[in-house]
Amino acid sequence: MNVPRDARLRVAVVMLGLCMGALGAGAGWLLNPWWGPGAGFAVGGVLFLLNGKVWFDLCTRHVDEVLNRLKGCGVEEEATAYVLMRAVLLYEAAVFTHMPGGVSLQERASRRTVAYQFASYESLPRQVRVAAAEALEAIDGSEDVDHVRAVVQTLSREVRACRPMYIHVSGSQTS
Repeated sequence: MNVPRDARLRVAVVMLGLCMGALGAGAGWLLNPWWGPGAGFAVGGVLFLLNGKVWFDLCTRHVDEVLNRLKGCGVEEEATAYVLMRAVLLYEAAVFTHMPGGVSLQERASRRTVAYQFASYESLPRQVRVAAAEALEAIDGSEDVDHVRAVVQTLSREVRACRPMYIHVSGSQTS
């Protein structure tokens, strides 16, 4: 029978609490056989709960500290980076159309202006601004679609790395 890990953990925590209560009851019985076991069980249970609360607070504080070190930017910067990515992709779609004459020169110029305006936004992280500048330069100056897509893919990775809860595990794994 395969019991889920969280169920096993809950059973282990309950058993640990009962053991601490039983040890308290035993210690209380040694002090006074009439009221000692009840008081000892209560003291053991309270100590177990206090111990769990302290460990929970310490673990929460540690996780918050680790995530604060790992996050690349805040929510506003993440949203701006996402909008920048959309603007660059729209400009790329205007430059490399599927049909000749599918996008007018005026629309292409307006998409270019919007993409450059978002790329120059000051609150963006430096790595996103650099990747955006490289992507816009590649779109402007290159006729090679594969090269442009590779550079835009780099921008996409930088924008994704800007998410507050993004953790880069290794070269091939992300969360």
